Amino acid sequence: MKRRLYPLVLAFLLVPAWAQEGKALYGQFCASCHGAEAQGIPGAIPPLAGNPRAQDETHVVQVVRQGLSGPLEVGGVTYNGVMPPLPQVSEAEARAIAQYLKSLGGAPAEAAPPAPRVQGDAALGRALYLGQKPLRNGGAPCQACHTVAGVGFFGGGSLGKDLMDAAKRLGGEAGLSALLTNPAFPVMREAYKGRPLTEAEAAALAAFLVQVSQEAPRPPSLYLGRFLVAGVFLLGLLLVYQAAVWQLRPRSLAERIRSQLRR
Repeated sequence: MKRRLYPLVLAFLLVPAWAQEGKALYGQFCASCHGAEAQGIPGAIPPLAGNPRAQDETHVVQVVRQGLSGPLEVGGVTYNGVMPPLPQVSEAEARAIAQYLKSLGGAPAEAAPPAPRVQGDAALGRALYLGQKPLRNGGAPCQACHTVAGVGFFGGGSLGKDLMDAAKRLGGEAGLSALLTNPAFPVMREAYKGRPLTEAEAAALAAFLVQVSQEAPRPPSLYLGRFLVAGVFLLGLLLVYQAAVWQLRPRSLAERIRSQLRR
């Protein structure tokens, strides 16, 4: 009988330790979006405290490791965003996070008064996106990997997704600001490792992406036309350069003699 009780006693003693470790991991990987008290961002990012799904350890581990997308309802509010997978979080760490969320109980956390949020400047965000204004910590401009709404003469990179609907997918301005401040996407996280965006830069880029999400999408043929115009222009420059080089070339002796005879 005593032997049967040992595992239960051991588990009882370890749960608080797991929860404490999970709290630290939650602060590292989750709090930037879901809030320090797991209260979420109203209308943008769902709360985890008081969320029945967050009491299911298996579900939490799966979401942390594999991500989640699509509409879901929490507390009568529908959220329709994307949580990217966090492959850098081990299964053991994900379980520790799940234990911490369990320790919060099923009652919704009382949301702390929201900290004053930096007002995003869409014009500044556009300049940062295009690289016209360098990021303070030296990170690459968004356009190096992404394209959005025909912004920029040639569009942008193709490594990342088109950001035209990023505001709708990722929780609006508040959700975007949180994700830009603490990137959850592996490639983006590595790209900005040691070169994080400032709060003002994240807010400006978020405001810009919200603004472009309200614009009509531009057809791909727009870029083709721009490439053709640029190609014709460059071809013209090449022909002018070639003609100038031909005129300035050293003349042979025969050409000089013929030139003298014509005179």
